[in-house]
Amino acid sequence: MKKITLLLLLTSLFSFGQDFVDVTGSLPQLSYGFSAFGDFDGDGDLDLYYTGALNASSNGGGLYEYDNGSFTLLPNSGLPMWQLGEADWGDIDNDGDLDIVIIGYDGNTSLADVFINNNDGTFTAAGAGLPPVYSGDVQFADINGDGNLDIGITGVNLNNSTDLAKLFLGDGNGNFTEVTGVNLPPINFGHIKFADYDNDGDQDFVLSGWNDIPNATYTKIWKNNGDGTFTEQNLGLPQLWLGDNEWGDVDNDGDLDLVITGTAASDSEAHLLLNDNGVFTADPHFNILGAHRVANIELQDFNGDGSLDIFIDGVNVQGNNETLIAKIYNNNGSGVFTENANVTNLIGVQYGDADAGDYDGDGKVDLFITGADVNFFGVGKLYHNGPASAVDNVLAQKFAVYPNPAHHFLNINPPADGVLFNLQLTDLTGKVVYINEASEALQLDVSELPAGIYLVKISSGNNYFVKKLIIK
Repeated sequence: MKKITLLLLLTSLFSFGQDFVDVTGSLPQLSYGFSAFGDFDGDGDLDLYYTGALNASSNGGGLYEYDNGSFTLLPNSGLPMWQLGEADWGDIDNDGDLDIVIIGYDGNTSLADVFINNNDGTFTAAGAGLPPVYSGDVQFADINGDGNLDIGITGVNLNNSTDLAKLFLGDGNGNFTEVTGVNLPPINFGHIKFADYDNDGDQDFVLSGWNDIPNATYTKIWKNNGDGTFTEQNLGLPQLWLGDNEWGDVDNDGDLDLVITGTAASDSEAHLLLNDNGVFTADPHFNILGAHRVANIELQDFNGDGSLDIFIDGVNVQGNNETLIAKIYNNNGSGVFTENANVTNLIGVQYGDADAGDYDGDGKVDLFITGADVNFFGVGKLYHNGPASAVDNVLAQKFAVYPNPAHHFLNINPPADGVLFNLQLTDLTGKVVYINEASEALQLDVSELPAGIYLVKISSGNNYFVKKLIIK
């Protein structure tokens, strides 16, 4: 048996080609939309919250449950149909299922709230007291290390015509209190993204967008001081807005790098900032197309080789030339990116959203794209990464996965015939925390993972199965 200490994400020993297949089906085509994958029902696959403008006078979409190969709208979920917003899944009351925080515009005003999962396919608005905003961002993170999810939020408050960026602390019971000692700049059309960039064990964040004071583009990292305060860092980052930014260890050196796109004036830009012990250096060889007008970046391992690739969409502007783009750039493992010229069918959008996740648990990262096309018609496209695989109950019976719940070690025992298999361990939001290929028994040290519910996905050939795992 091979013993493995689980740090965060181990390098994969396999890869596969990329062939994104449009499997949109009956999902509505919405403009100014936004979306979020998450396993709200805990059945081992990713469901989809997706909403936006159906036409000039109404919004559409809602919560779509994935089961038996398709997404089905739950019309009585209690989740709102908004546009020009963002959403993030997280277990805010520590009851083992995913709740959701949502910001957006309902056609009359801006709104924001947390919705509590009732564990029956319905959600209840918590009345969390968040500032009502749209054209911004919202994200969960445990910023004070107490084991409860907190919230970062930014956007435009139409009730008083102000822009803002704020932090709120959660108490684990669905209540949130504003952090008053951190004075963030007023930001619109921006993002707040949490990550531990300096590896000191707490959550920092990058904040970007249009800063009302002094009316300029803004991109800065705020360092978590570990005492409830944050300090703005002057690290020489490009100052952009109307774009996106994502954290990820693209060069596999153990710290989180930053990919940024947007515009400083008129042309689109894209930058890779390589992190070396908290010092960021722009990679001079990074040469991907930039995008703005609410562009989107997803950092995921789309080809299964163990390195983070880039998906980017939005409007690429260079002088008088404007082009909607949707591209994937593959990583060679050391942070060098090359466009995958074989992926040509992804649709480019503006003023929308994109989400990546393995919604059917076959070990390949899929894509959902929504927004407005070149004529500002609505778009909502679901792309499956490669041909669909099949759930194999016989395969499941051949593998032993134990103990469950797991406290320290997780054992994976394959059949005695030495079958080659791919193993993934993910949380309920679809984040991959472990990936590997093996043909022998494995023992994983899971003691460093946060307690909660995880999904063990094992695939072999074109078949796979999923088991729910509790880590205590």
